[in-house]
Amino acid sequence: MNRSILIIFPILLLLLIVGCSKNDPSVNATRLRISLTDAPLQVKEEGVIVTEMNINIQKIEVSLVDTLDNSEDWVTLDYNGGVYNILPLTNGKSMQIADQYFPTGVLRRVKVTFGDNNTIKANGTTRNLVLDSSAKEGITLVVNANLYANYISNIMIDVNASLSLFEENGNFIFKPNIRAFAETSGGALRGYVLPPESNPRVIIANEVDTLFTFPELKDGLFMFKGLQVGEWDIYVFADPLSGYADTIFTDTIYLGKTTDIKSKIVLKKITQGGGEEEEGDKDGDESK
Repeated sequence: MNRSILIIFPILLLLLIVGCSKNDPSVNATRLRISLTDAPLQVKEEGVIVTEMNINIQKIEVSLVDTLDNSEDWVTLDYNGGVYNILPLTNGKSMQIADQYFPTGVLRRVKVTFGDNNTIKANGTTRNLVLDSSAKEGITLVVNANLYANYISNIMIDVNASLSLFEENGNFIFKPNIRAFAETSGGALRGYVLPPESNPRVIIANEVDTLFTFPELKDGLFMFKGLQVGEWDIYVFADPLSGYADTIFTDTIYLGKTTDIKSKIVLKKITQGGGEEEEGDKDGDESK
């Protein structure tokens, strides 16, 4: 073989590898994922059973901050839009809706633009949800998440279904009440509430936020993610018609950890005299 060819071949191979790395979006980039989750829908009207709340997301934009000069650039994600039933996405469940490689830096904000194809299914009938005029131009949420090279960053968009839906002049209005957070930010809280006959709901609150959920029917599981570090008050409310007593206690959320309530919260039956029956496991105060 010609000596010059032997010399040139490795050079060409090196140039080919360098060129391919320059065109590969995954090199020194983060893998940015966007997921949906939901705070469940609390129906205020007796006899109304809502089985679907379908929201239409058309566009997702994120702002990336240059750490050198603190400049902020908005980028539209490679996302084709979609319609999603958010009601099943409770107690830690989520649905990934976008996934792409993205430059490293600080993701400061996320902007979600909704479409008009929003619906609700109640008592077997599908009704249109009118997008509130305040959300027509999109909703911008503060995130402040670090995007590291060769790392997966999952940004959760948490839709509070109950606070996003209201009725006006016979129309159902969709006014998105949402927050966004990096999945690894803050901490999480997980516990179990029994019995299912109490139809419980769990509300947690600190000085800034108030969040709620309905425990899973099959095992009483409830879970909250993206919580601010510190103490949270945990309220467990039984259905007033169930004959079970409410309870309240406090627990602490730690950075990057899931706080598990050690014992299952077993609500007590209210006696005819207004007291609580002694049967059952620990109540909320003893469940920590």
